Amino acid sequence: MNKKISFKEELKRSLIVHALTPCFILCIICVIGFILIAFVNIYRNNNIYALNSKEKLEAVLNRYIENTNHVANEIDIELFKNNKQYKVEIIEGVYNFINQKDIKAQFYIFDKKLDMLFSTERSDNKKDLIKYQIAGSKSNFWEEGSGIIYIYGGNGTENPPTSSYLIVKPIVRDNEFEGLCTYELELKNLDAIFNNTNSTVLLVNKFHRVLFSNSKRFIDDRNKIIKNFRDRRGLIFNDGELIYISRNRVDYADTWIYVITDCSTYLNISIIMLLLIIAVAIIMAAAISSSAGKFSAKKTAIIYQLIDALKQVEDGKLDINLNIESDDEFKSIGHSFNMMLGSIRHLIERHDKMALENNMAIVQMMESQFNPHFLFNTLESIRYLVKFNPKVADKTVVNLSKLLRYSIQNTVDTVRFKEEFDFVKRYIEIMKVRFGERLEFNDNIPDEVKVVSVPKMIIQPIVENAVKYGFGEDVEVLNVEISAYTESGKVYITVRDDGVGIERELLKELVVNLKEKYNLSDHIGLYNVHKRIELLYGTEYGVEINSERNKGTEVVLVLPQIFRQGE
Repeated sequence: MNKKISFKEELKRSLIVHALTPCFILCIICVIGFILIAFVNIYRNNNIYALNSKEKLEAVLNRYIENTNHVANEIDIELFKNNKQYKVEIIEGVYNFINQKDIKAQFYIFDKKLDMLFSTERSDNKKDLIKYQIAGSKSNFWEEGSGIIYIYGGNGTENPPTSSYLIVKPIVRDNEFEGLCTYELELKNLDAIFNNTNSTVLLVNKFHRVLFSNSKRFIDDRNKIIKNFRDRRGLIFNDGELIYISRNRVDYADTWIYVITDCSTYLNISIIMLLLIIAVAIIMAAAISSSAGKFSAKKTAIIYQLIDALKQVEDGKLDINLNIESDDEFKSIGHSFNMMLGSIRHLIERHDKMALENNMAIVQMMESQFNPHFLFNTLESIRYLVKFNPKVADKTVVNLSKLLRYSIQNTVDTVRFKEEFDFVKRYIEIMKVRFGERLEFNDNIPDEVKVVSVPKMIIQPIVENAVKYGFGEDVEVLNVEISAYTESGKVYITVRDDGVGIERELLKELVVNLKEKYNLSDHIGLYNVHKRIELLYGTEYGVEINSERNKGTEVVLVLPQIFRQGE
């Protein structure tokens, strides 16, 4: 027969065993986080740089295109040929434009026979090449308008060969073709665009030939981008290396910008980080294990004391007094518990002196709120949270303490809505300890509602019903929302859930029951809230309820828009 293990010993063992789990989970999360951050950073920097480079190149091309169009529209070929002063003005305008640019280009003017009338290029070989490219182009620019001719090969003396963009605009007068204006932009001059990066930048044409590069890496012996990278984007493996590639098409030209980043360094750093984090995790686990015995002994003693007191209350013993020797929130819970029992005893003593109607309303209100069952369940949750999540346990203890203190700290009937809403939020936080991610809470409370006066503990019973009756077999996550607004001197407070809803017949029964003098149903909280509002403010105020099966329930509290005296 197995020997029964005490809760204290079980807690001690669990803390020791489970200490390693969060440490290694933290380790994994940190490493994964580092890798994600690293690759997100690579992705972001790579793509931002690629887009910026694309935009810069397109901006350069666009400015030259605009100037080409401007010169072509303004120039008169005959005057240019025959009027020296006119020719000088045109040329000065071109030189002024070129000199203002960081990336220089050569300028050419051709007549309608495609004979060169002017060039900023001094090399005769280069002039002949440009004339050859213009004459041999398949584009009929005098019909199609401006465009870009891509030249690969240059004068054939460089290795790799020089590549250029030719920006061409026809000169047309009276619908007659008179010549061409042309800018030649050598791609080797693009260093000013493709700088300030550790990545490899390639400008590639549609035949995968490299026109410009800031590195010889990833280029084959035919001056083409290596086969494995052609038309690729994203992460790829190449010869044991992890590579990230972005690829963007350049407007105005049939070329692409490749930005290639080597990610292998980040993988090596990730491995080192993993080893360091594992070492730290082991040290943390050892430290946690050494303190498990003392922690379990101290916390379980107080919890057992609280649970024993609650069981006595369940048995009807209300003359007990908790004396918790602790400097943390448990002492506050014990104090609030004693005050609550004192208040309950006082209410019981007043029971016989109250009128039947008020007696039922108050007693039912007390029954619908913080009863020993709620406290017992909450403390049971705290007991297990102490073992698995002490931080959440501490937070739950604080919330429970403040809820108890709020329920008995004074005898006022009304409070500001903000105080009541803070009370409800703490109640929700305790319920989320029980239901976890299955319970979601949202609110929409405007500032003008936060300062109005509302009956104390008027919203919590409605929220309790939403949680209690909202869950069903098909409800994985229950969403509860509190909203409010003012209109025509009234305050409308809505508690809405998307739970299983209420059957039509039961809904009719509840609506009818709210109008009865005495509660005839099991829904004490809803009836009690309605009657309290009616007794305080009159029959034009109270509770409205709407529900549809499998779509949720909506409860609306209608109150007058009044403020507490002195506020």
